[in-house]
Amino acid sequence: MKIFLSFLMAFLPVLSNISFALEPALPSGRQDKTYFISAGDIVNISVFPAEEFSREVTVQPDGTIELPLLGSIKVLGLEPQALQSLLITKFSKYVSNPQITVNVRKFSSSRVAIMGQIHNPGYYEHRDGMKILDLVASAGGLGDYAQTKKVRIFRKHKTPDGIEKEEIIYVNMAKVLDGDFNGNLALSAGDIIYVPRTRLSTTSKWLADHFTPVATLIILMITIDNAFK
Repeated sequence: MKIFLSFLMAFLPVLSNISFALEPALPSGRQDKTYFISAGDIVNISVFPAEEFSREVTVQPDGTIELPLLGSIKVLGLEPQALQSLLITKFSKYVSNPQITVNVRKFSSSRVAIMGQIHNPGYYEHRDGMKILDLVASAGGLGDYAQTKKVRIFRKHKTPDGIEKEEIIYVNMAKVLDGDFNGNLALSAGDIIYVPRTRLSTTSKWLADHFTPVATLIILMITIDNAFK
């Protein structure tokens, strides 16, 4: 027995080190600080037990995200925990006792983002001398329903007293594409470019979403009725 106790005492430091080594490392960086969701952040939302509603979404320049069942939700300026509580309340109307997990990845200030009516929206590495036309070309060009006269650049900058402010710069891409390169502005790291949808295309989409299913149902009913005549 004494031999066993001596053996155990000798190996306690080793066992202690092993137990600490198996513990998962705590996340570093800003996880222990207050963080407020910003435009361009990537938000991973897990909904249990209804995983079909889980999404990884990007916070749009207007501070919103789109989620199934819930539609557009304003998240700009919320802490991840506050967004989690908000989503639990909203999803509770559709899912019994939902368990929501929210993870936020901060938008990297070394990149630029382009969203909206663009063929390949997403994040791109910022290069010295990069201009808005360079980014549009890298993203595959403007979409078919792009409102080219009202492209917006969202840019953050700090005032002399250290306060961070957001500036919105409007670009007439129609003129740039016609050869007026005065509007081909240089981009700064961290810029978010948003290409809005034309008003006509928005109306067309609404009509398609609301009337196409009805028209399809009517055609189906007529087809069935004719089949039994």
